[in-house]
Amino acid sequence: MNICDVIESAIWLDGEETPEQRQRFVHDVIHAIETACRDEGLLHGPVKFIEKHPGQDRVPEVPDHIQGQRVRMLVGEAEIIAKRPEEKPGSFIANLDRIDLLRLRKLTREAHNKKRLGGLSDAECDTIIEQYGPQAALETLRKGVRH
Repeated sequence: MNICDVIESAIWLDGEETPEQRQRFVHDVIHAIETACRDEGLLHGPVKFIEKHPGQDRVPEVPDHIQGQRVRMLVGEAEIIAKRPEEKPGSFIANLDRIDLLRLRKLTREAHNKKRLGGLSDAECDTIIEQYGPQAALETLRKGVRH
């Protein structure tokens, strides 16, 4: 996979799934995309979902165990946007929860934009967060929780 490629993951639906089951399927598709990207050392953009029906372009044959009048395929797609920053075992970023990392990136971009220095990639944000260390990052995070 390369930057700008689109990664996909899909799951068959039979039309009988509950809202809770469907939400679990969405989670499973996102998890599969995240796992594949992590394994390849890549980052992806937002996952967008579409439903495809049997017979449509790039839809494989319906497996025998999937049956019903409303069979369709839930497809998640995301663009590969960057290579994942190298994470050293003892690094601050490697030990952050994903939500905290995303929050810190947002706050870093906001601070950077206030100085009118232009946009930052995820890798550039990560370098800044790593550079200023855990204490500064945690202070920034605590201040930014109000957002």
